[in-house]
Amino acid sequence: MAYLTEAEIRELVKGLSSAMGENRHADSKAILTKLQNGVRPTEEIIRATKVGQAVAKLRTCEDKSVVALSKEIVRTWRSKVDSQRVAAKKKDSPSNSASPATGGAQSPATPSSSTGGGGAASMSVSPAKKEALDWEKLKDKTRNACLKFLYDSLEIGSSADPHLIFERALAVEGATFKKIGSGTVNGEYRTKIRSLGMNLKDKKNPALRSSVIDGTIPADKFITLTAEEMASEELKAERTALQMQNLFNAKGAEAQEAETDAFECGKCKQRKCRYYQKQTRSADEPMTTFVTCTNCNNKWKFC
Repeated sequence: MAYLTEAEIRELVKGLSSAMGENRHADSKAILTKLQNGVRPTEEIIRATKVGQAVAKLRTCEDKSVVALSKEIVRTWRSKVDSQRVAAKKKDSPSNSASPATGGAQSPATPSSSTGGGGAASMSVSPAKKEALDWEKLKDKTRNACLKFLYDSLEIGSSADPHLIFERALAVEGATFKKIGSGTVNGEYRTKIRSLGMNLKDKKNPALRSSVIDGTIPADKFITLTAEEMASEELKAERTALQMQNLFNAKGAEAQEAETDAFECGKCKQRKCRYYQKQTRSADEPMTTFVTCTNCNNKWKFC
C-alpha cells in the first residue's frame, strides 16, 4: 500500500482547514477519507504534519457524518500509536518490570524515555507500583501536594503506566510553577493548579486527559488553555450551537433577509437560501453573512 508523504499530508491538512472554515462538509469528508486510507499513523508523522490536531477539530462539525468519521480516525490513530509506544518500550527496556521501585519516576524531566501509553500489563495498577513514585520529589510540601492532585486528576479512567502519568503531572506542575507562579508558590500558582486539576477531573472529558498523557498537548501549552478551550467536545459543540442561535436571534428588526441561490447548503445540497449581513466585528473588518437553508433549515455563517 502506498502511503501519503508528509508533503501530501500537509497539503490535505490545509485543504481540510479551508473546507471546514467554509462549511464544505462534503469536501471535508472526502479529505478525511483520503487521510484515513493514506496516512501511516506514527507519532513522528502525526506530530510533524499536525494532522491529528486538524482531524480532531472536526469533532465539532455540524455534519454528523463528518464528526463520526473524524472520531473514528482519531481513535484508530491513537490506538496504533499507543501500540507502537508499548512495543518500543518493551524492546528498549526489557527489564523495567524487574525493579518498579527504581523506574521512570527518577527521571521525570525526560518524557521521551518513558513514552508508553499503557497496555495489558498496565490495565490494573497495583498500589505498590503507585506508591513507588517519588511523592517528595519537589522538596516543598505545597508543590508536592499539587503534584499529587494533578496526578490523581490525570489518572482517572486511564490505563497508562503510572510513571508516565507521574512525568506528565510533574511537567504540568513545573510549567505552572515557572510560568504562572514565576518560580514561587503564590496565589496565581495555586489558582491555576486548581483550575487545571478540576478540568482534568471532568468525567465527560476523557479526551483532555488522554491528550495530556500521550503528549498531544504539551505541558507548556496545556497551562495556557482557557476553561473554554479545555472543555469537552460535547460542551464545545453545545456552546457553538448556542452562540450561533444567539447570533441569528440578535440580528434585529433592521436585518432584512433576502432569498438567493448563490449558496449551497452543506447538508441537503439545495440552493434555496435566505441570508442577511451584520457587522459583528470592528468597523474595518468585513461584514458577517448569515445564511439559512429554506429546505432543511440548516444555518451557517461566513465572513
